[in-house]
Amino acid sequence: MKKIIIAVLGLIVAGFFLRACFAGAEGQIRKQLTTLEELVSYEAGEGDLAALGKVKRLGGLFTEDVEIRLAGIKGARTVNGRKQVQQAAMAARSQAGSLEASLHDITVNVAEDKRSATAEATGRAKVSGERSSIVQDFVFGFEKTEEGWLIARVRTVEALR
Repeated sequence: MKKIIIAVLGLIVAGFFLRACFAGAEGQIRKQLTTLEELVSYEAGEGDLAALGKVKRLGGLFTEDVEIRLAGIKGARTVNGRKQVQQAAMAARSQAGSLEASLHDITVNVAEDKRSATAEATGRAKVSGERSSIVQDFVFGFEKTEEGWLIARVRTVEALR
């Protein structure tokens, strides 16, 4: 009986490993967006080294020449390049004690050539000290690179008035 349980557990672990290794483009992009949520979010009192490590990893999700256009958000601006993304992330951390970010209603469309993709999502952010969450729709442009699927463009979607 013990051998059967070990064999079943081995098959489950192997299945998860194969799924992770051979996830399709859509799965890999969704994983990048999940990682983005984790790296943008931070707790109050997070140490400087932990913050620096997260910001460095955050930069790795983007292409070197990424362009982020945020309209309709307080302090809206355009960020160009991976280094500016990292600088903006560090600056944002100094503005609020904590941030809980999440992405919902994600749809991914991979181009026929399998070299680019777009993902649309609704972002929700809860900043410490604020009574309500900030909700904003985003469009992410992804490019397939040697490092995997990286974010090349981000823009906000302005709501109809």
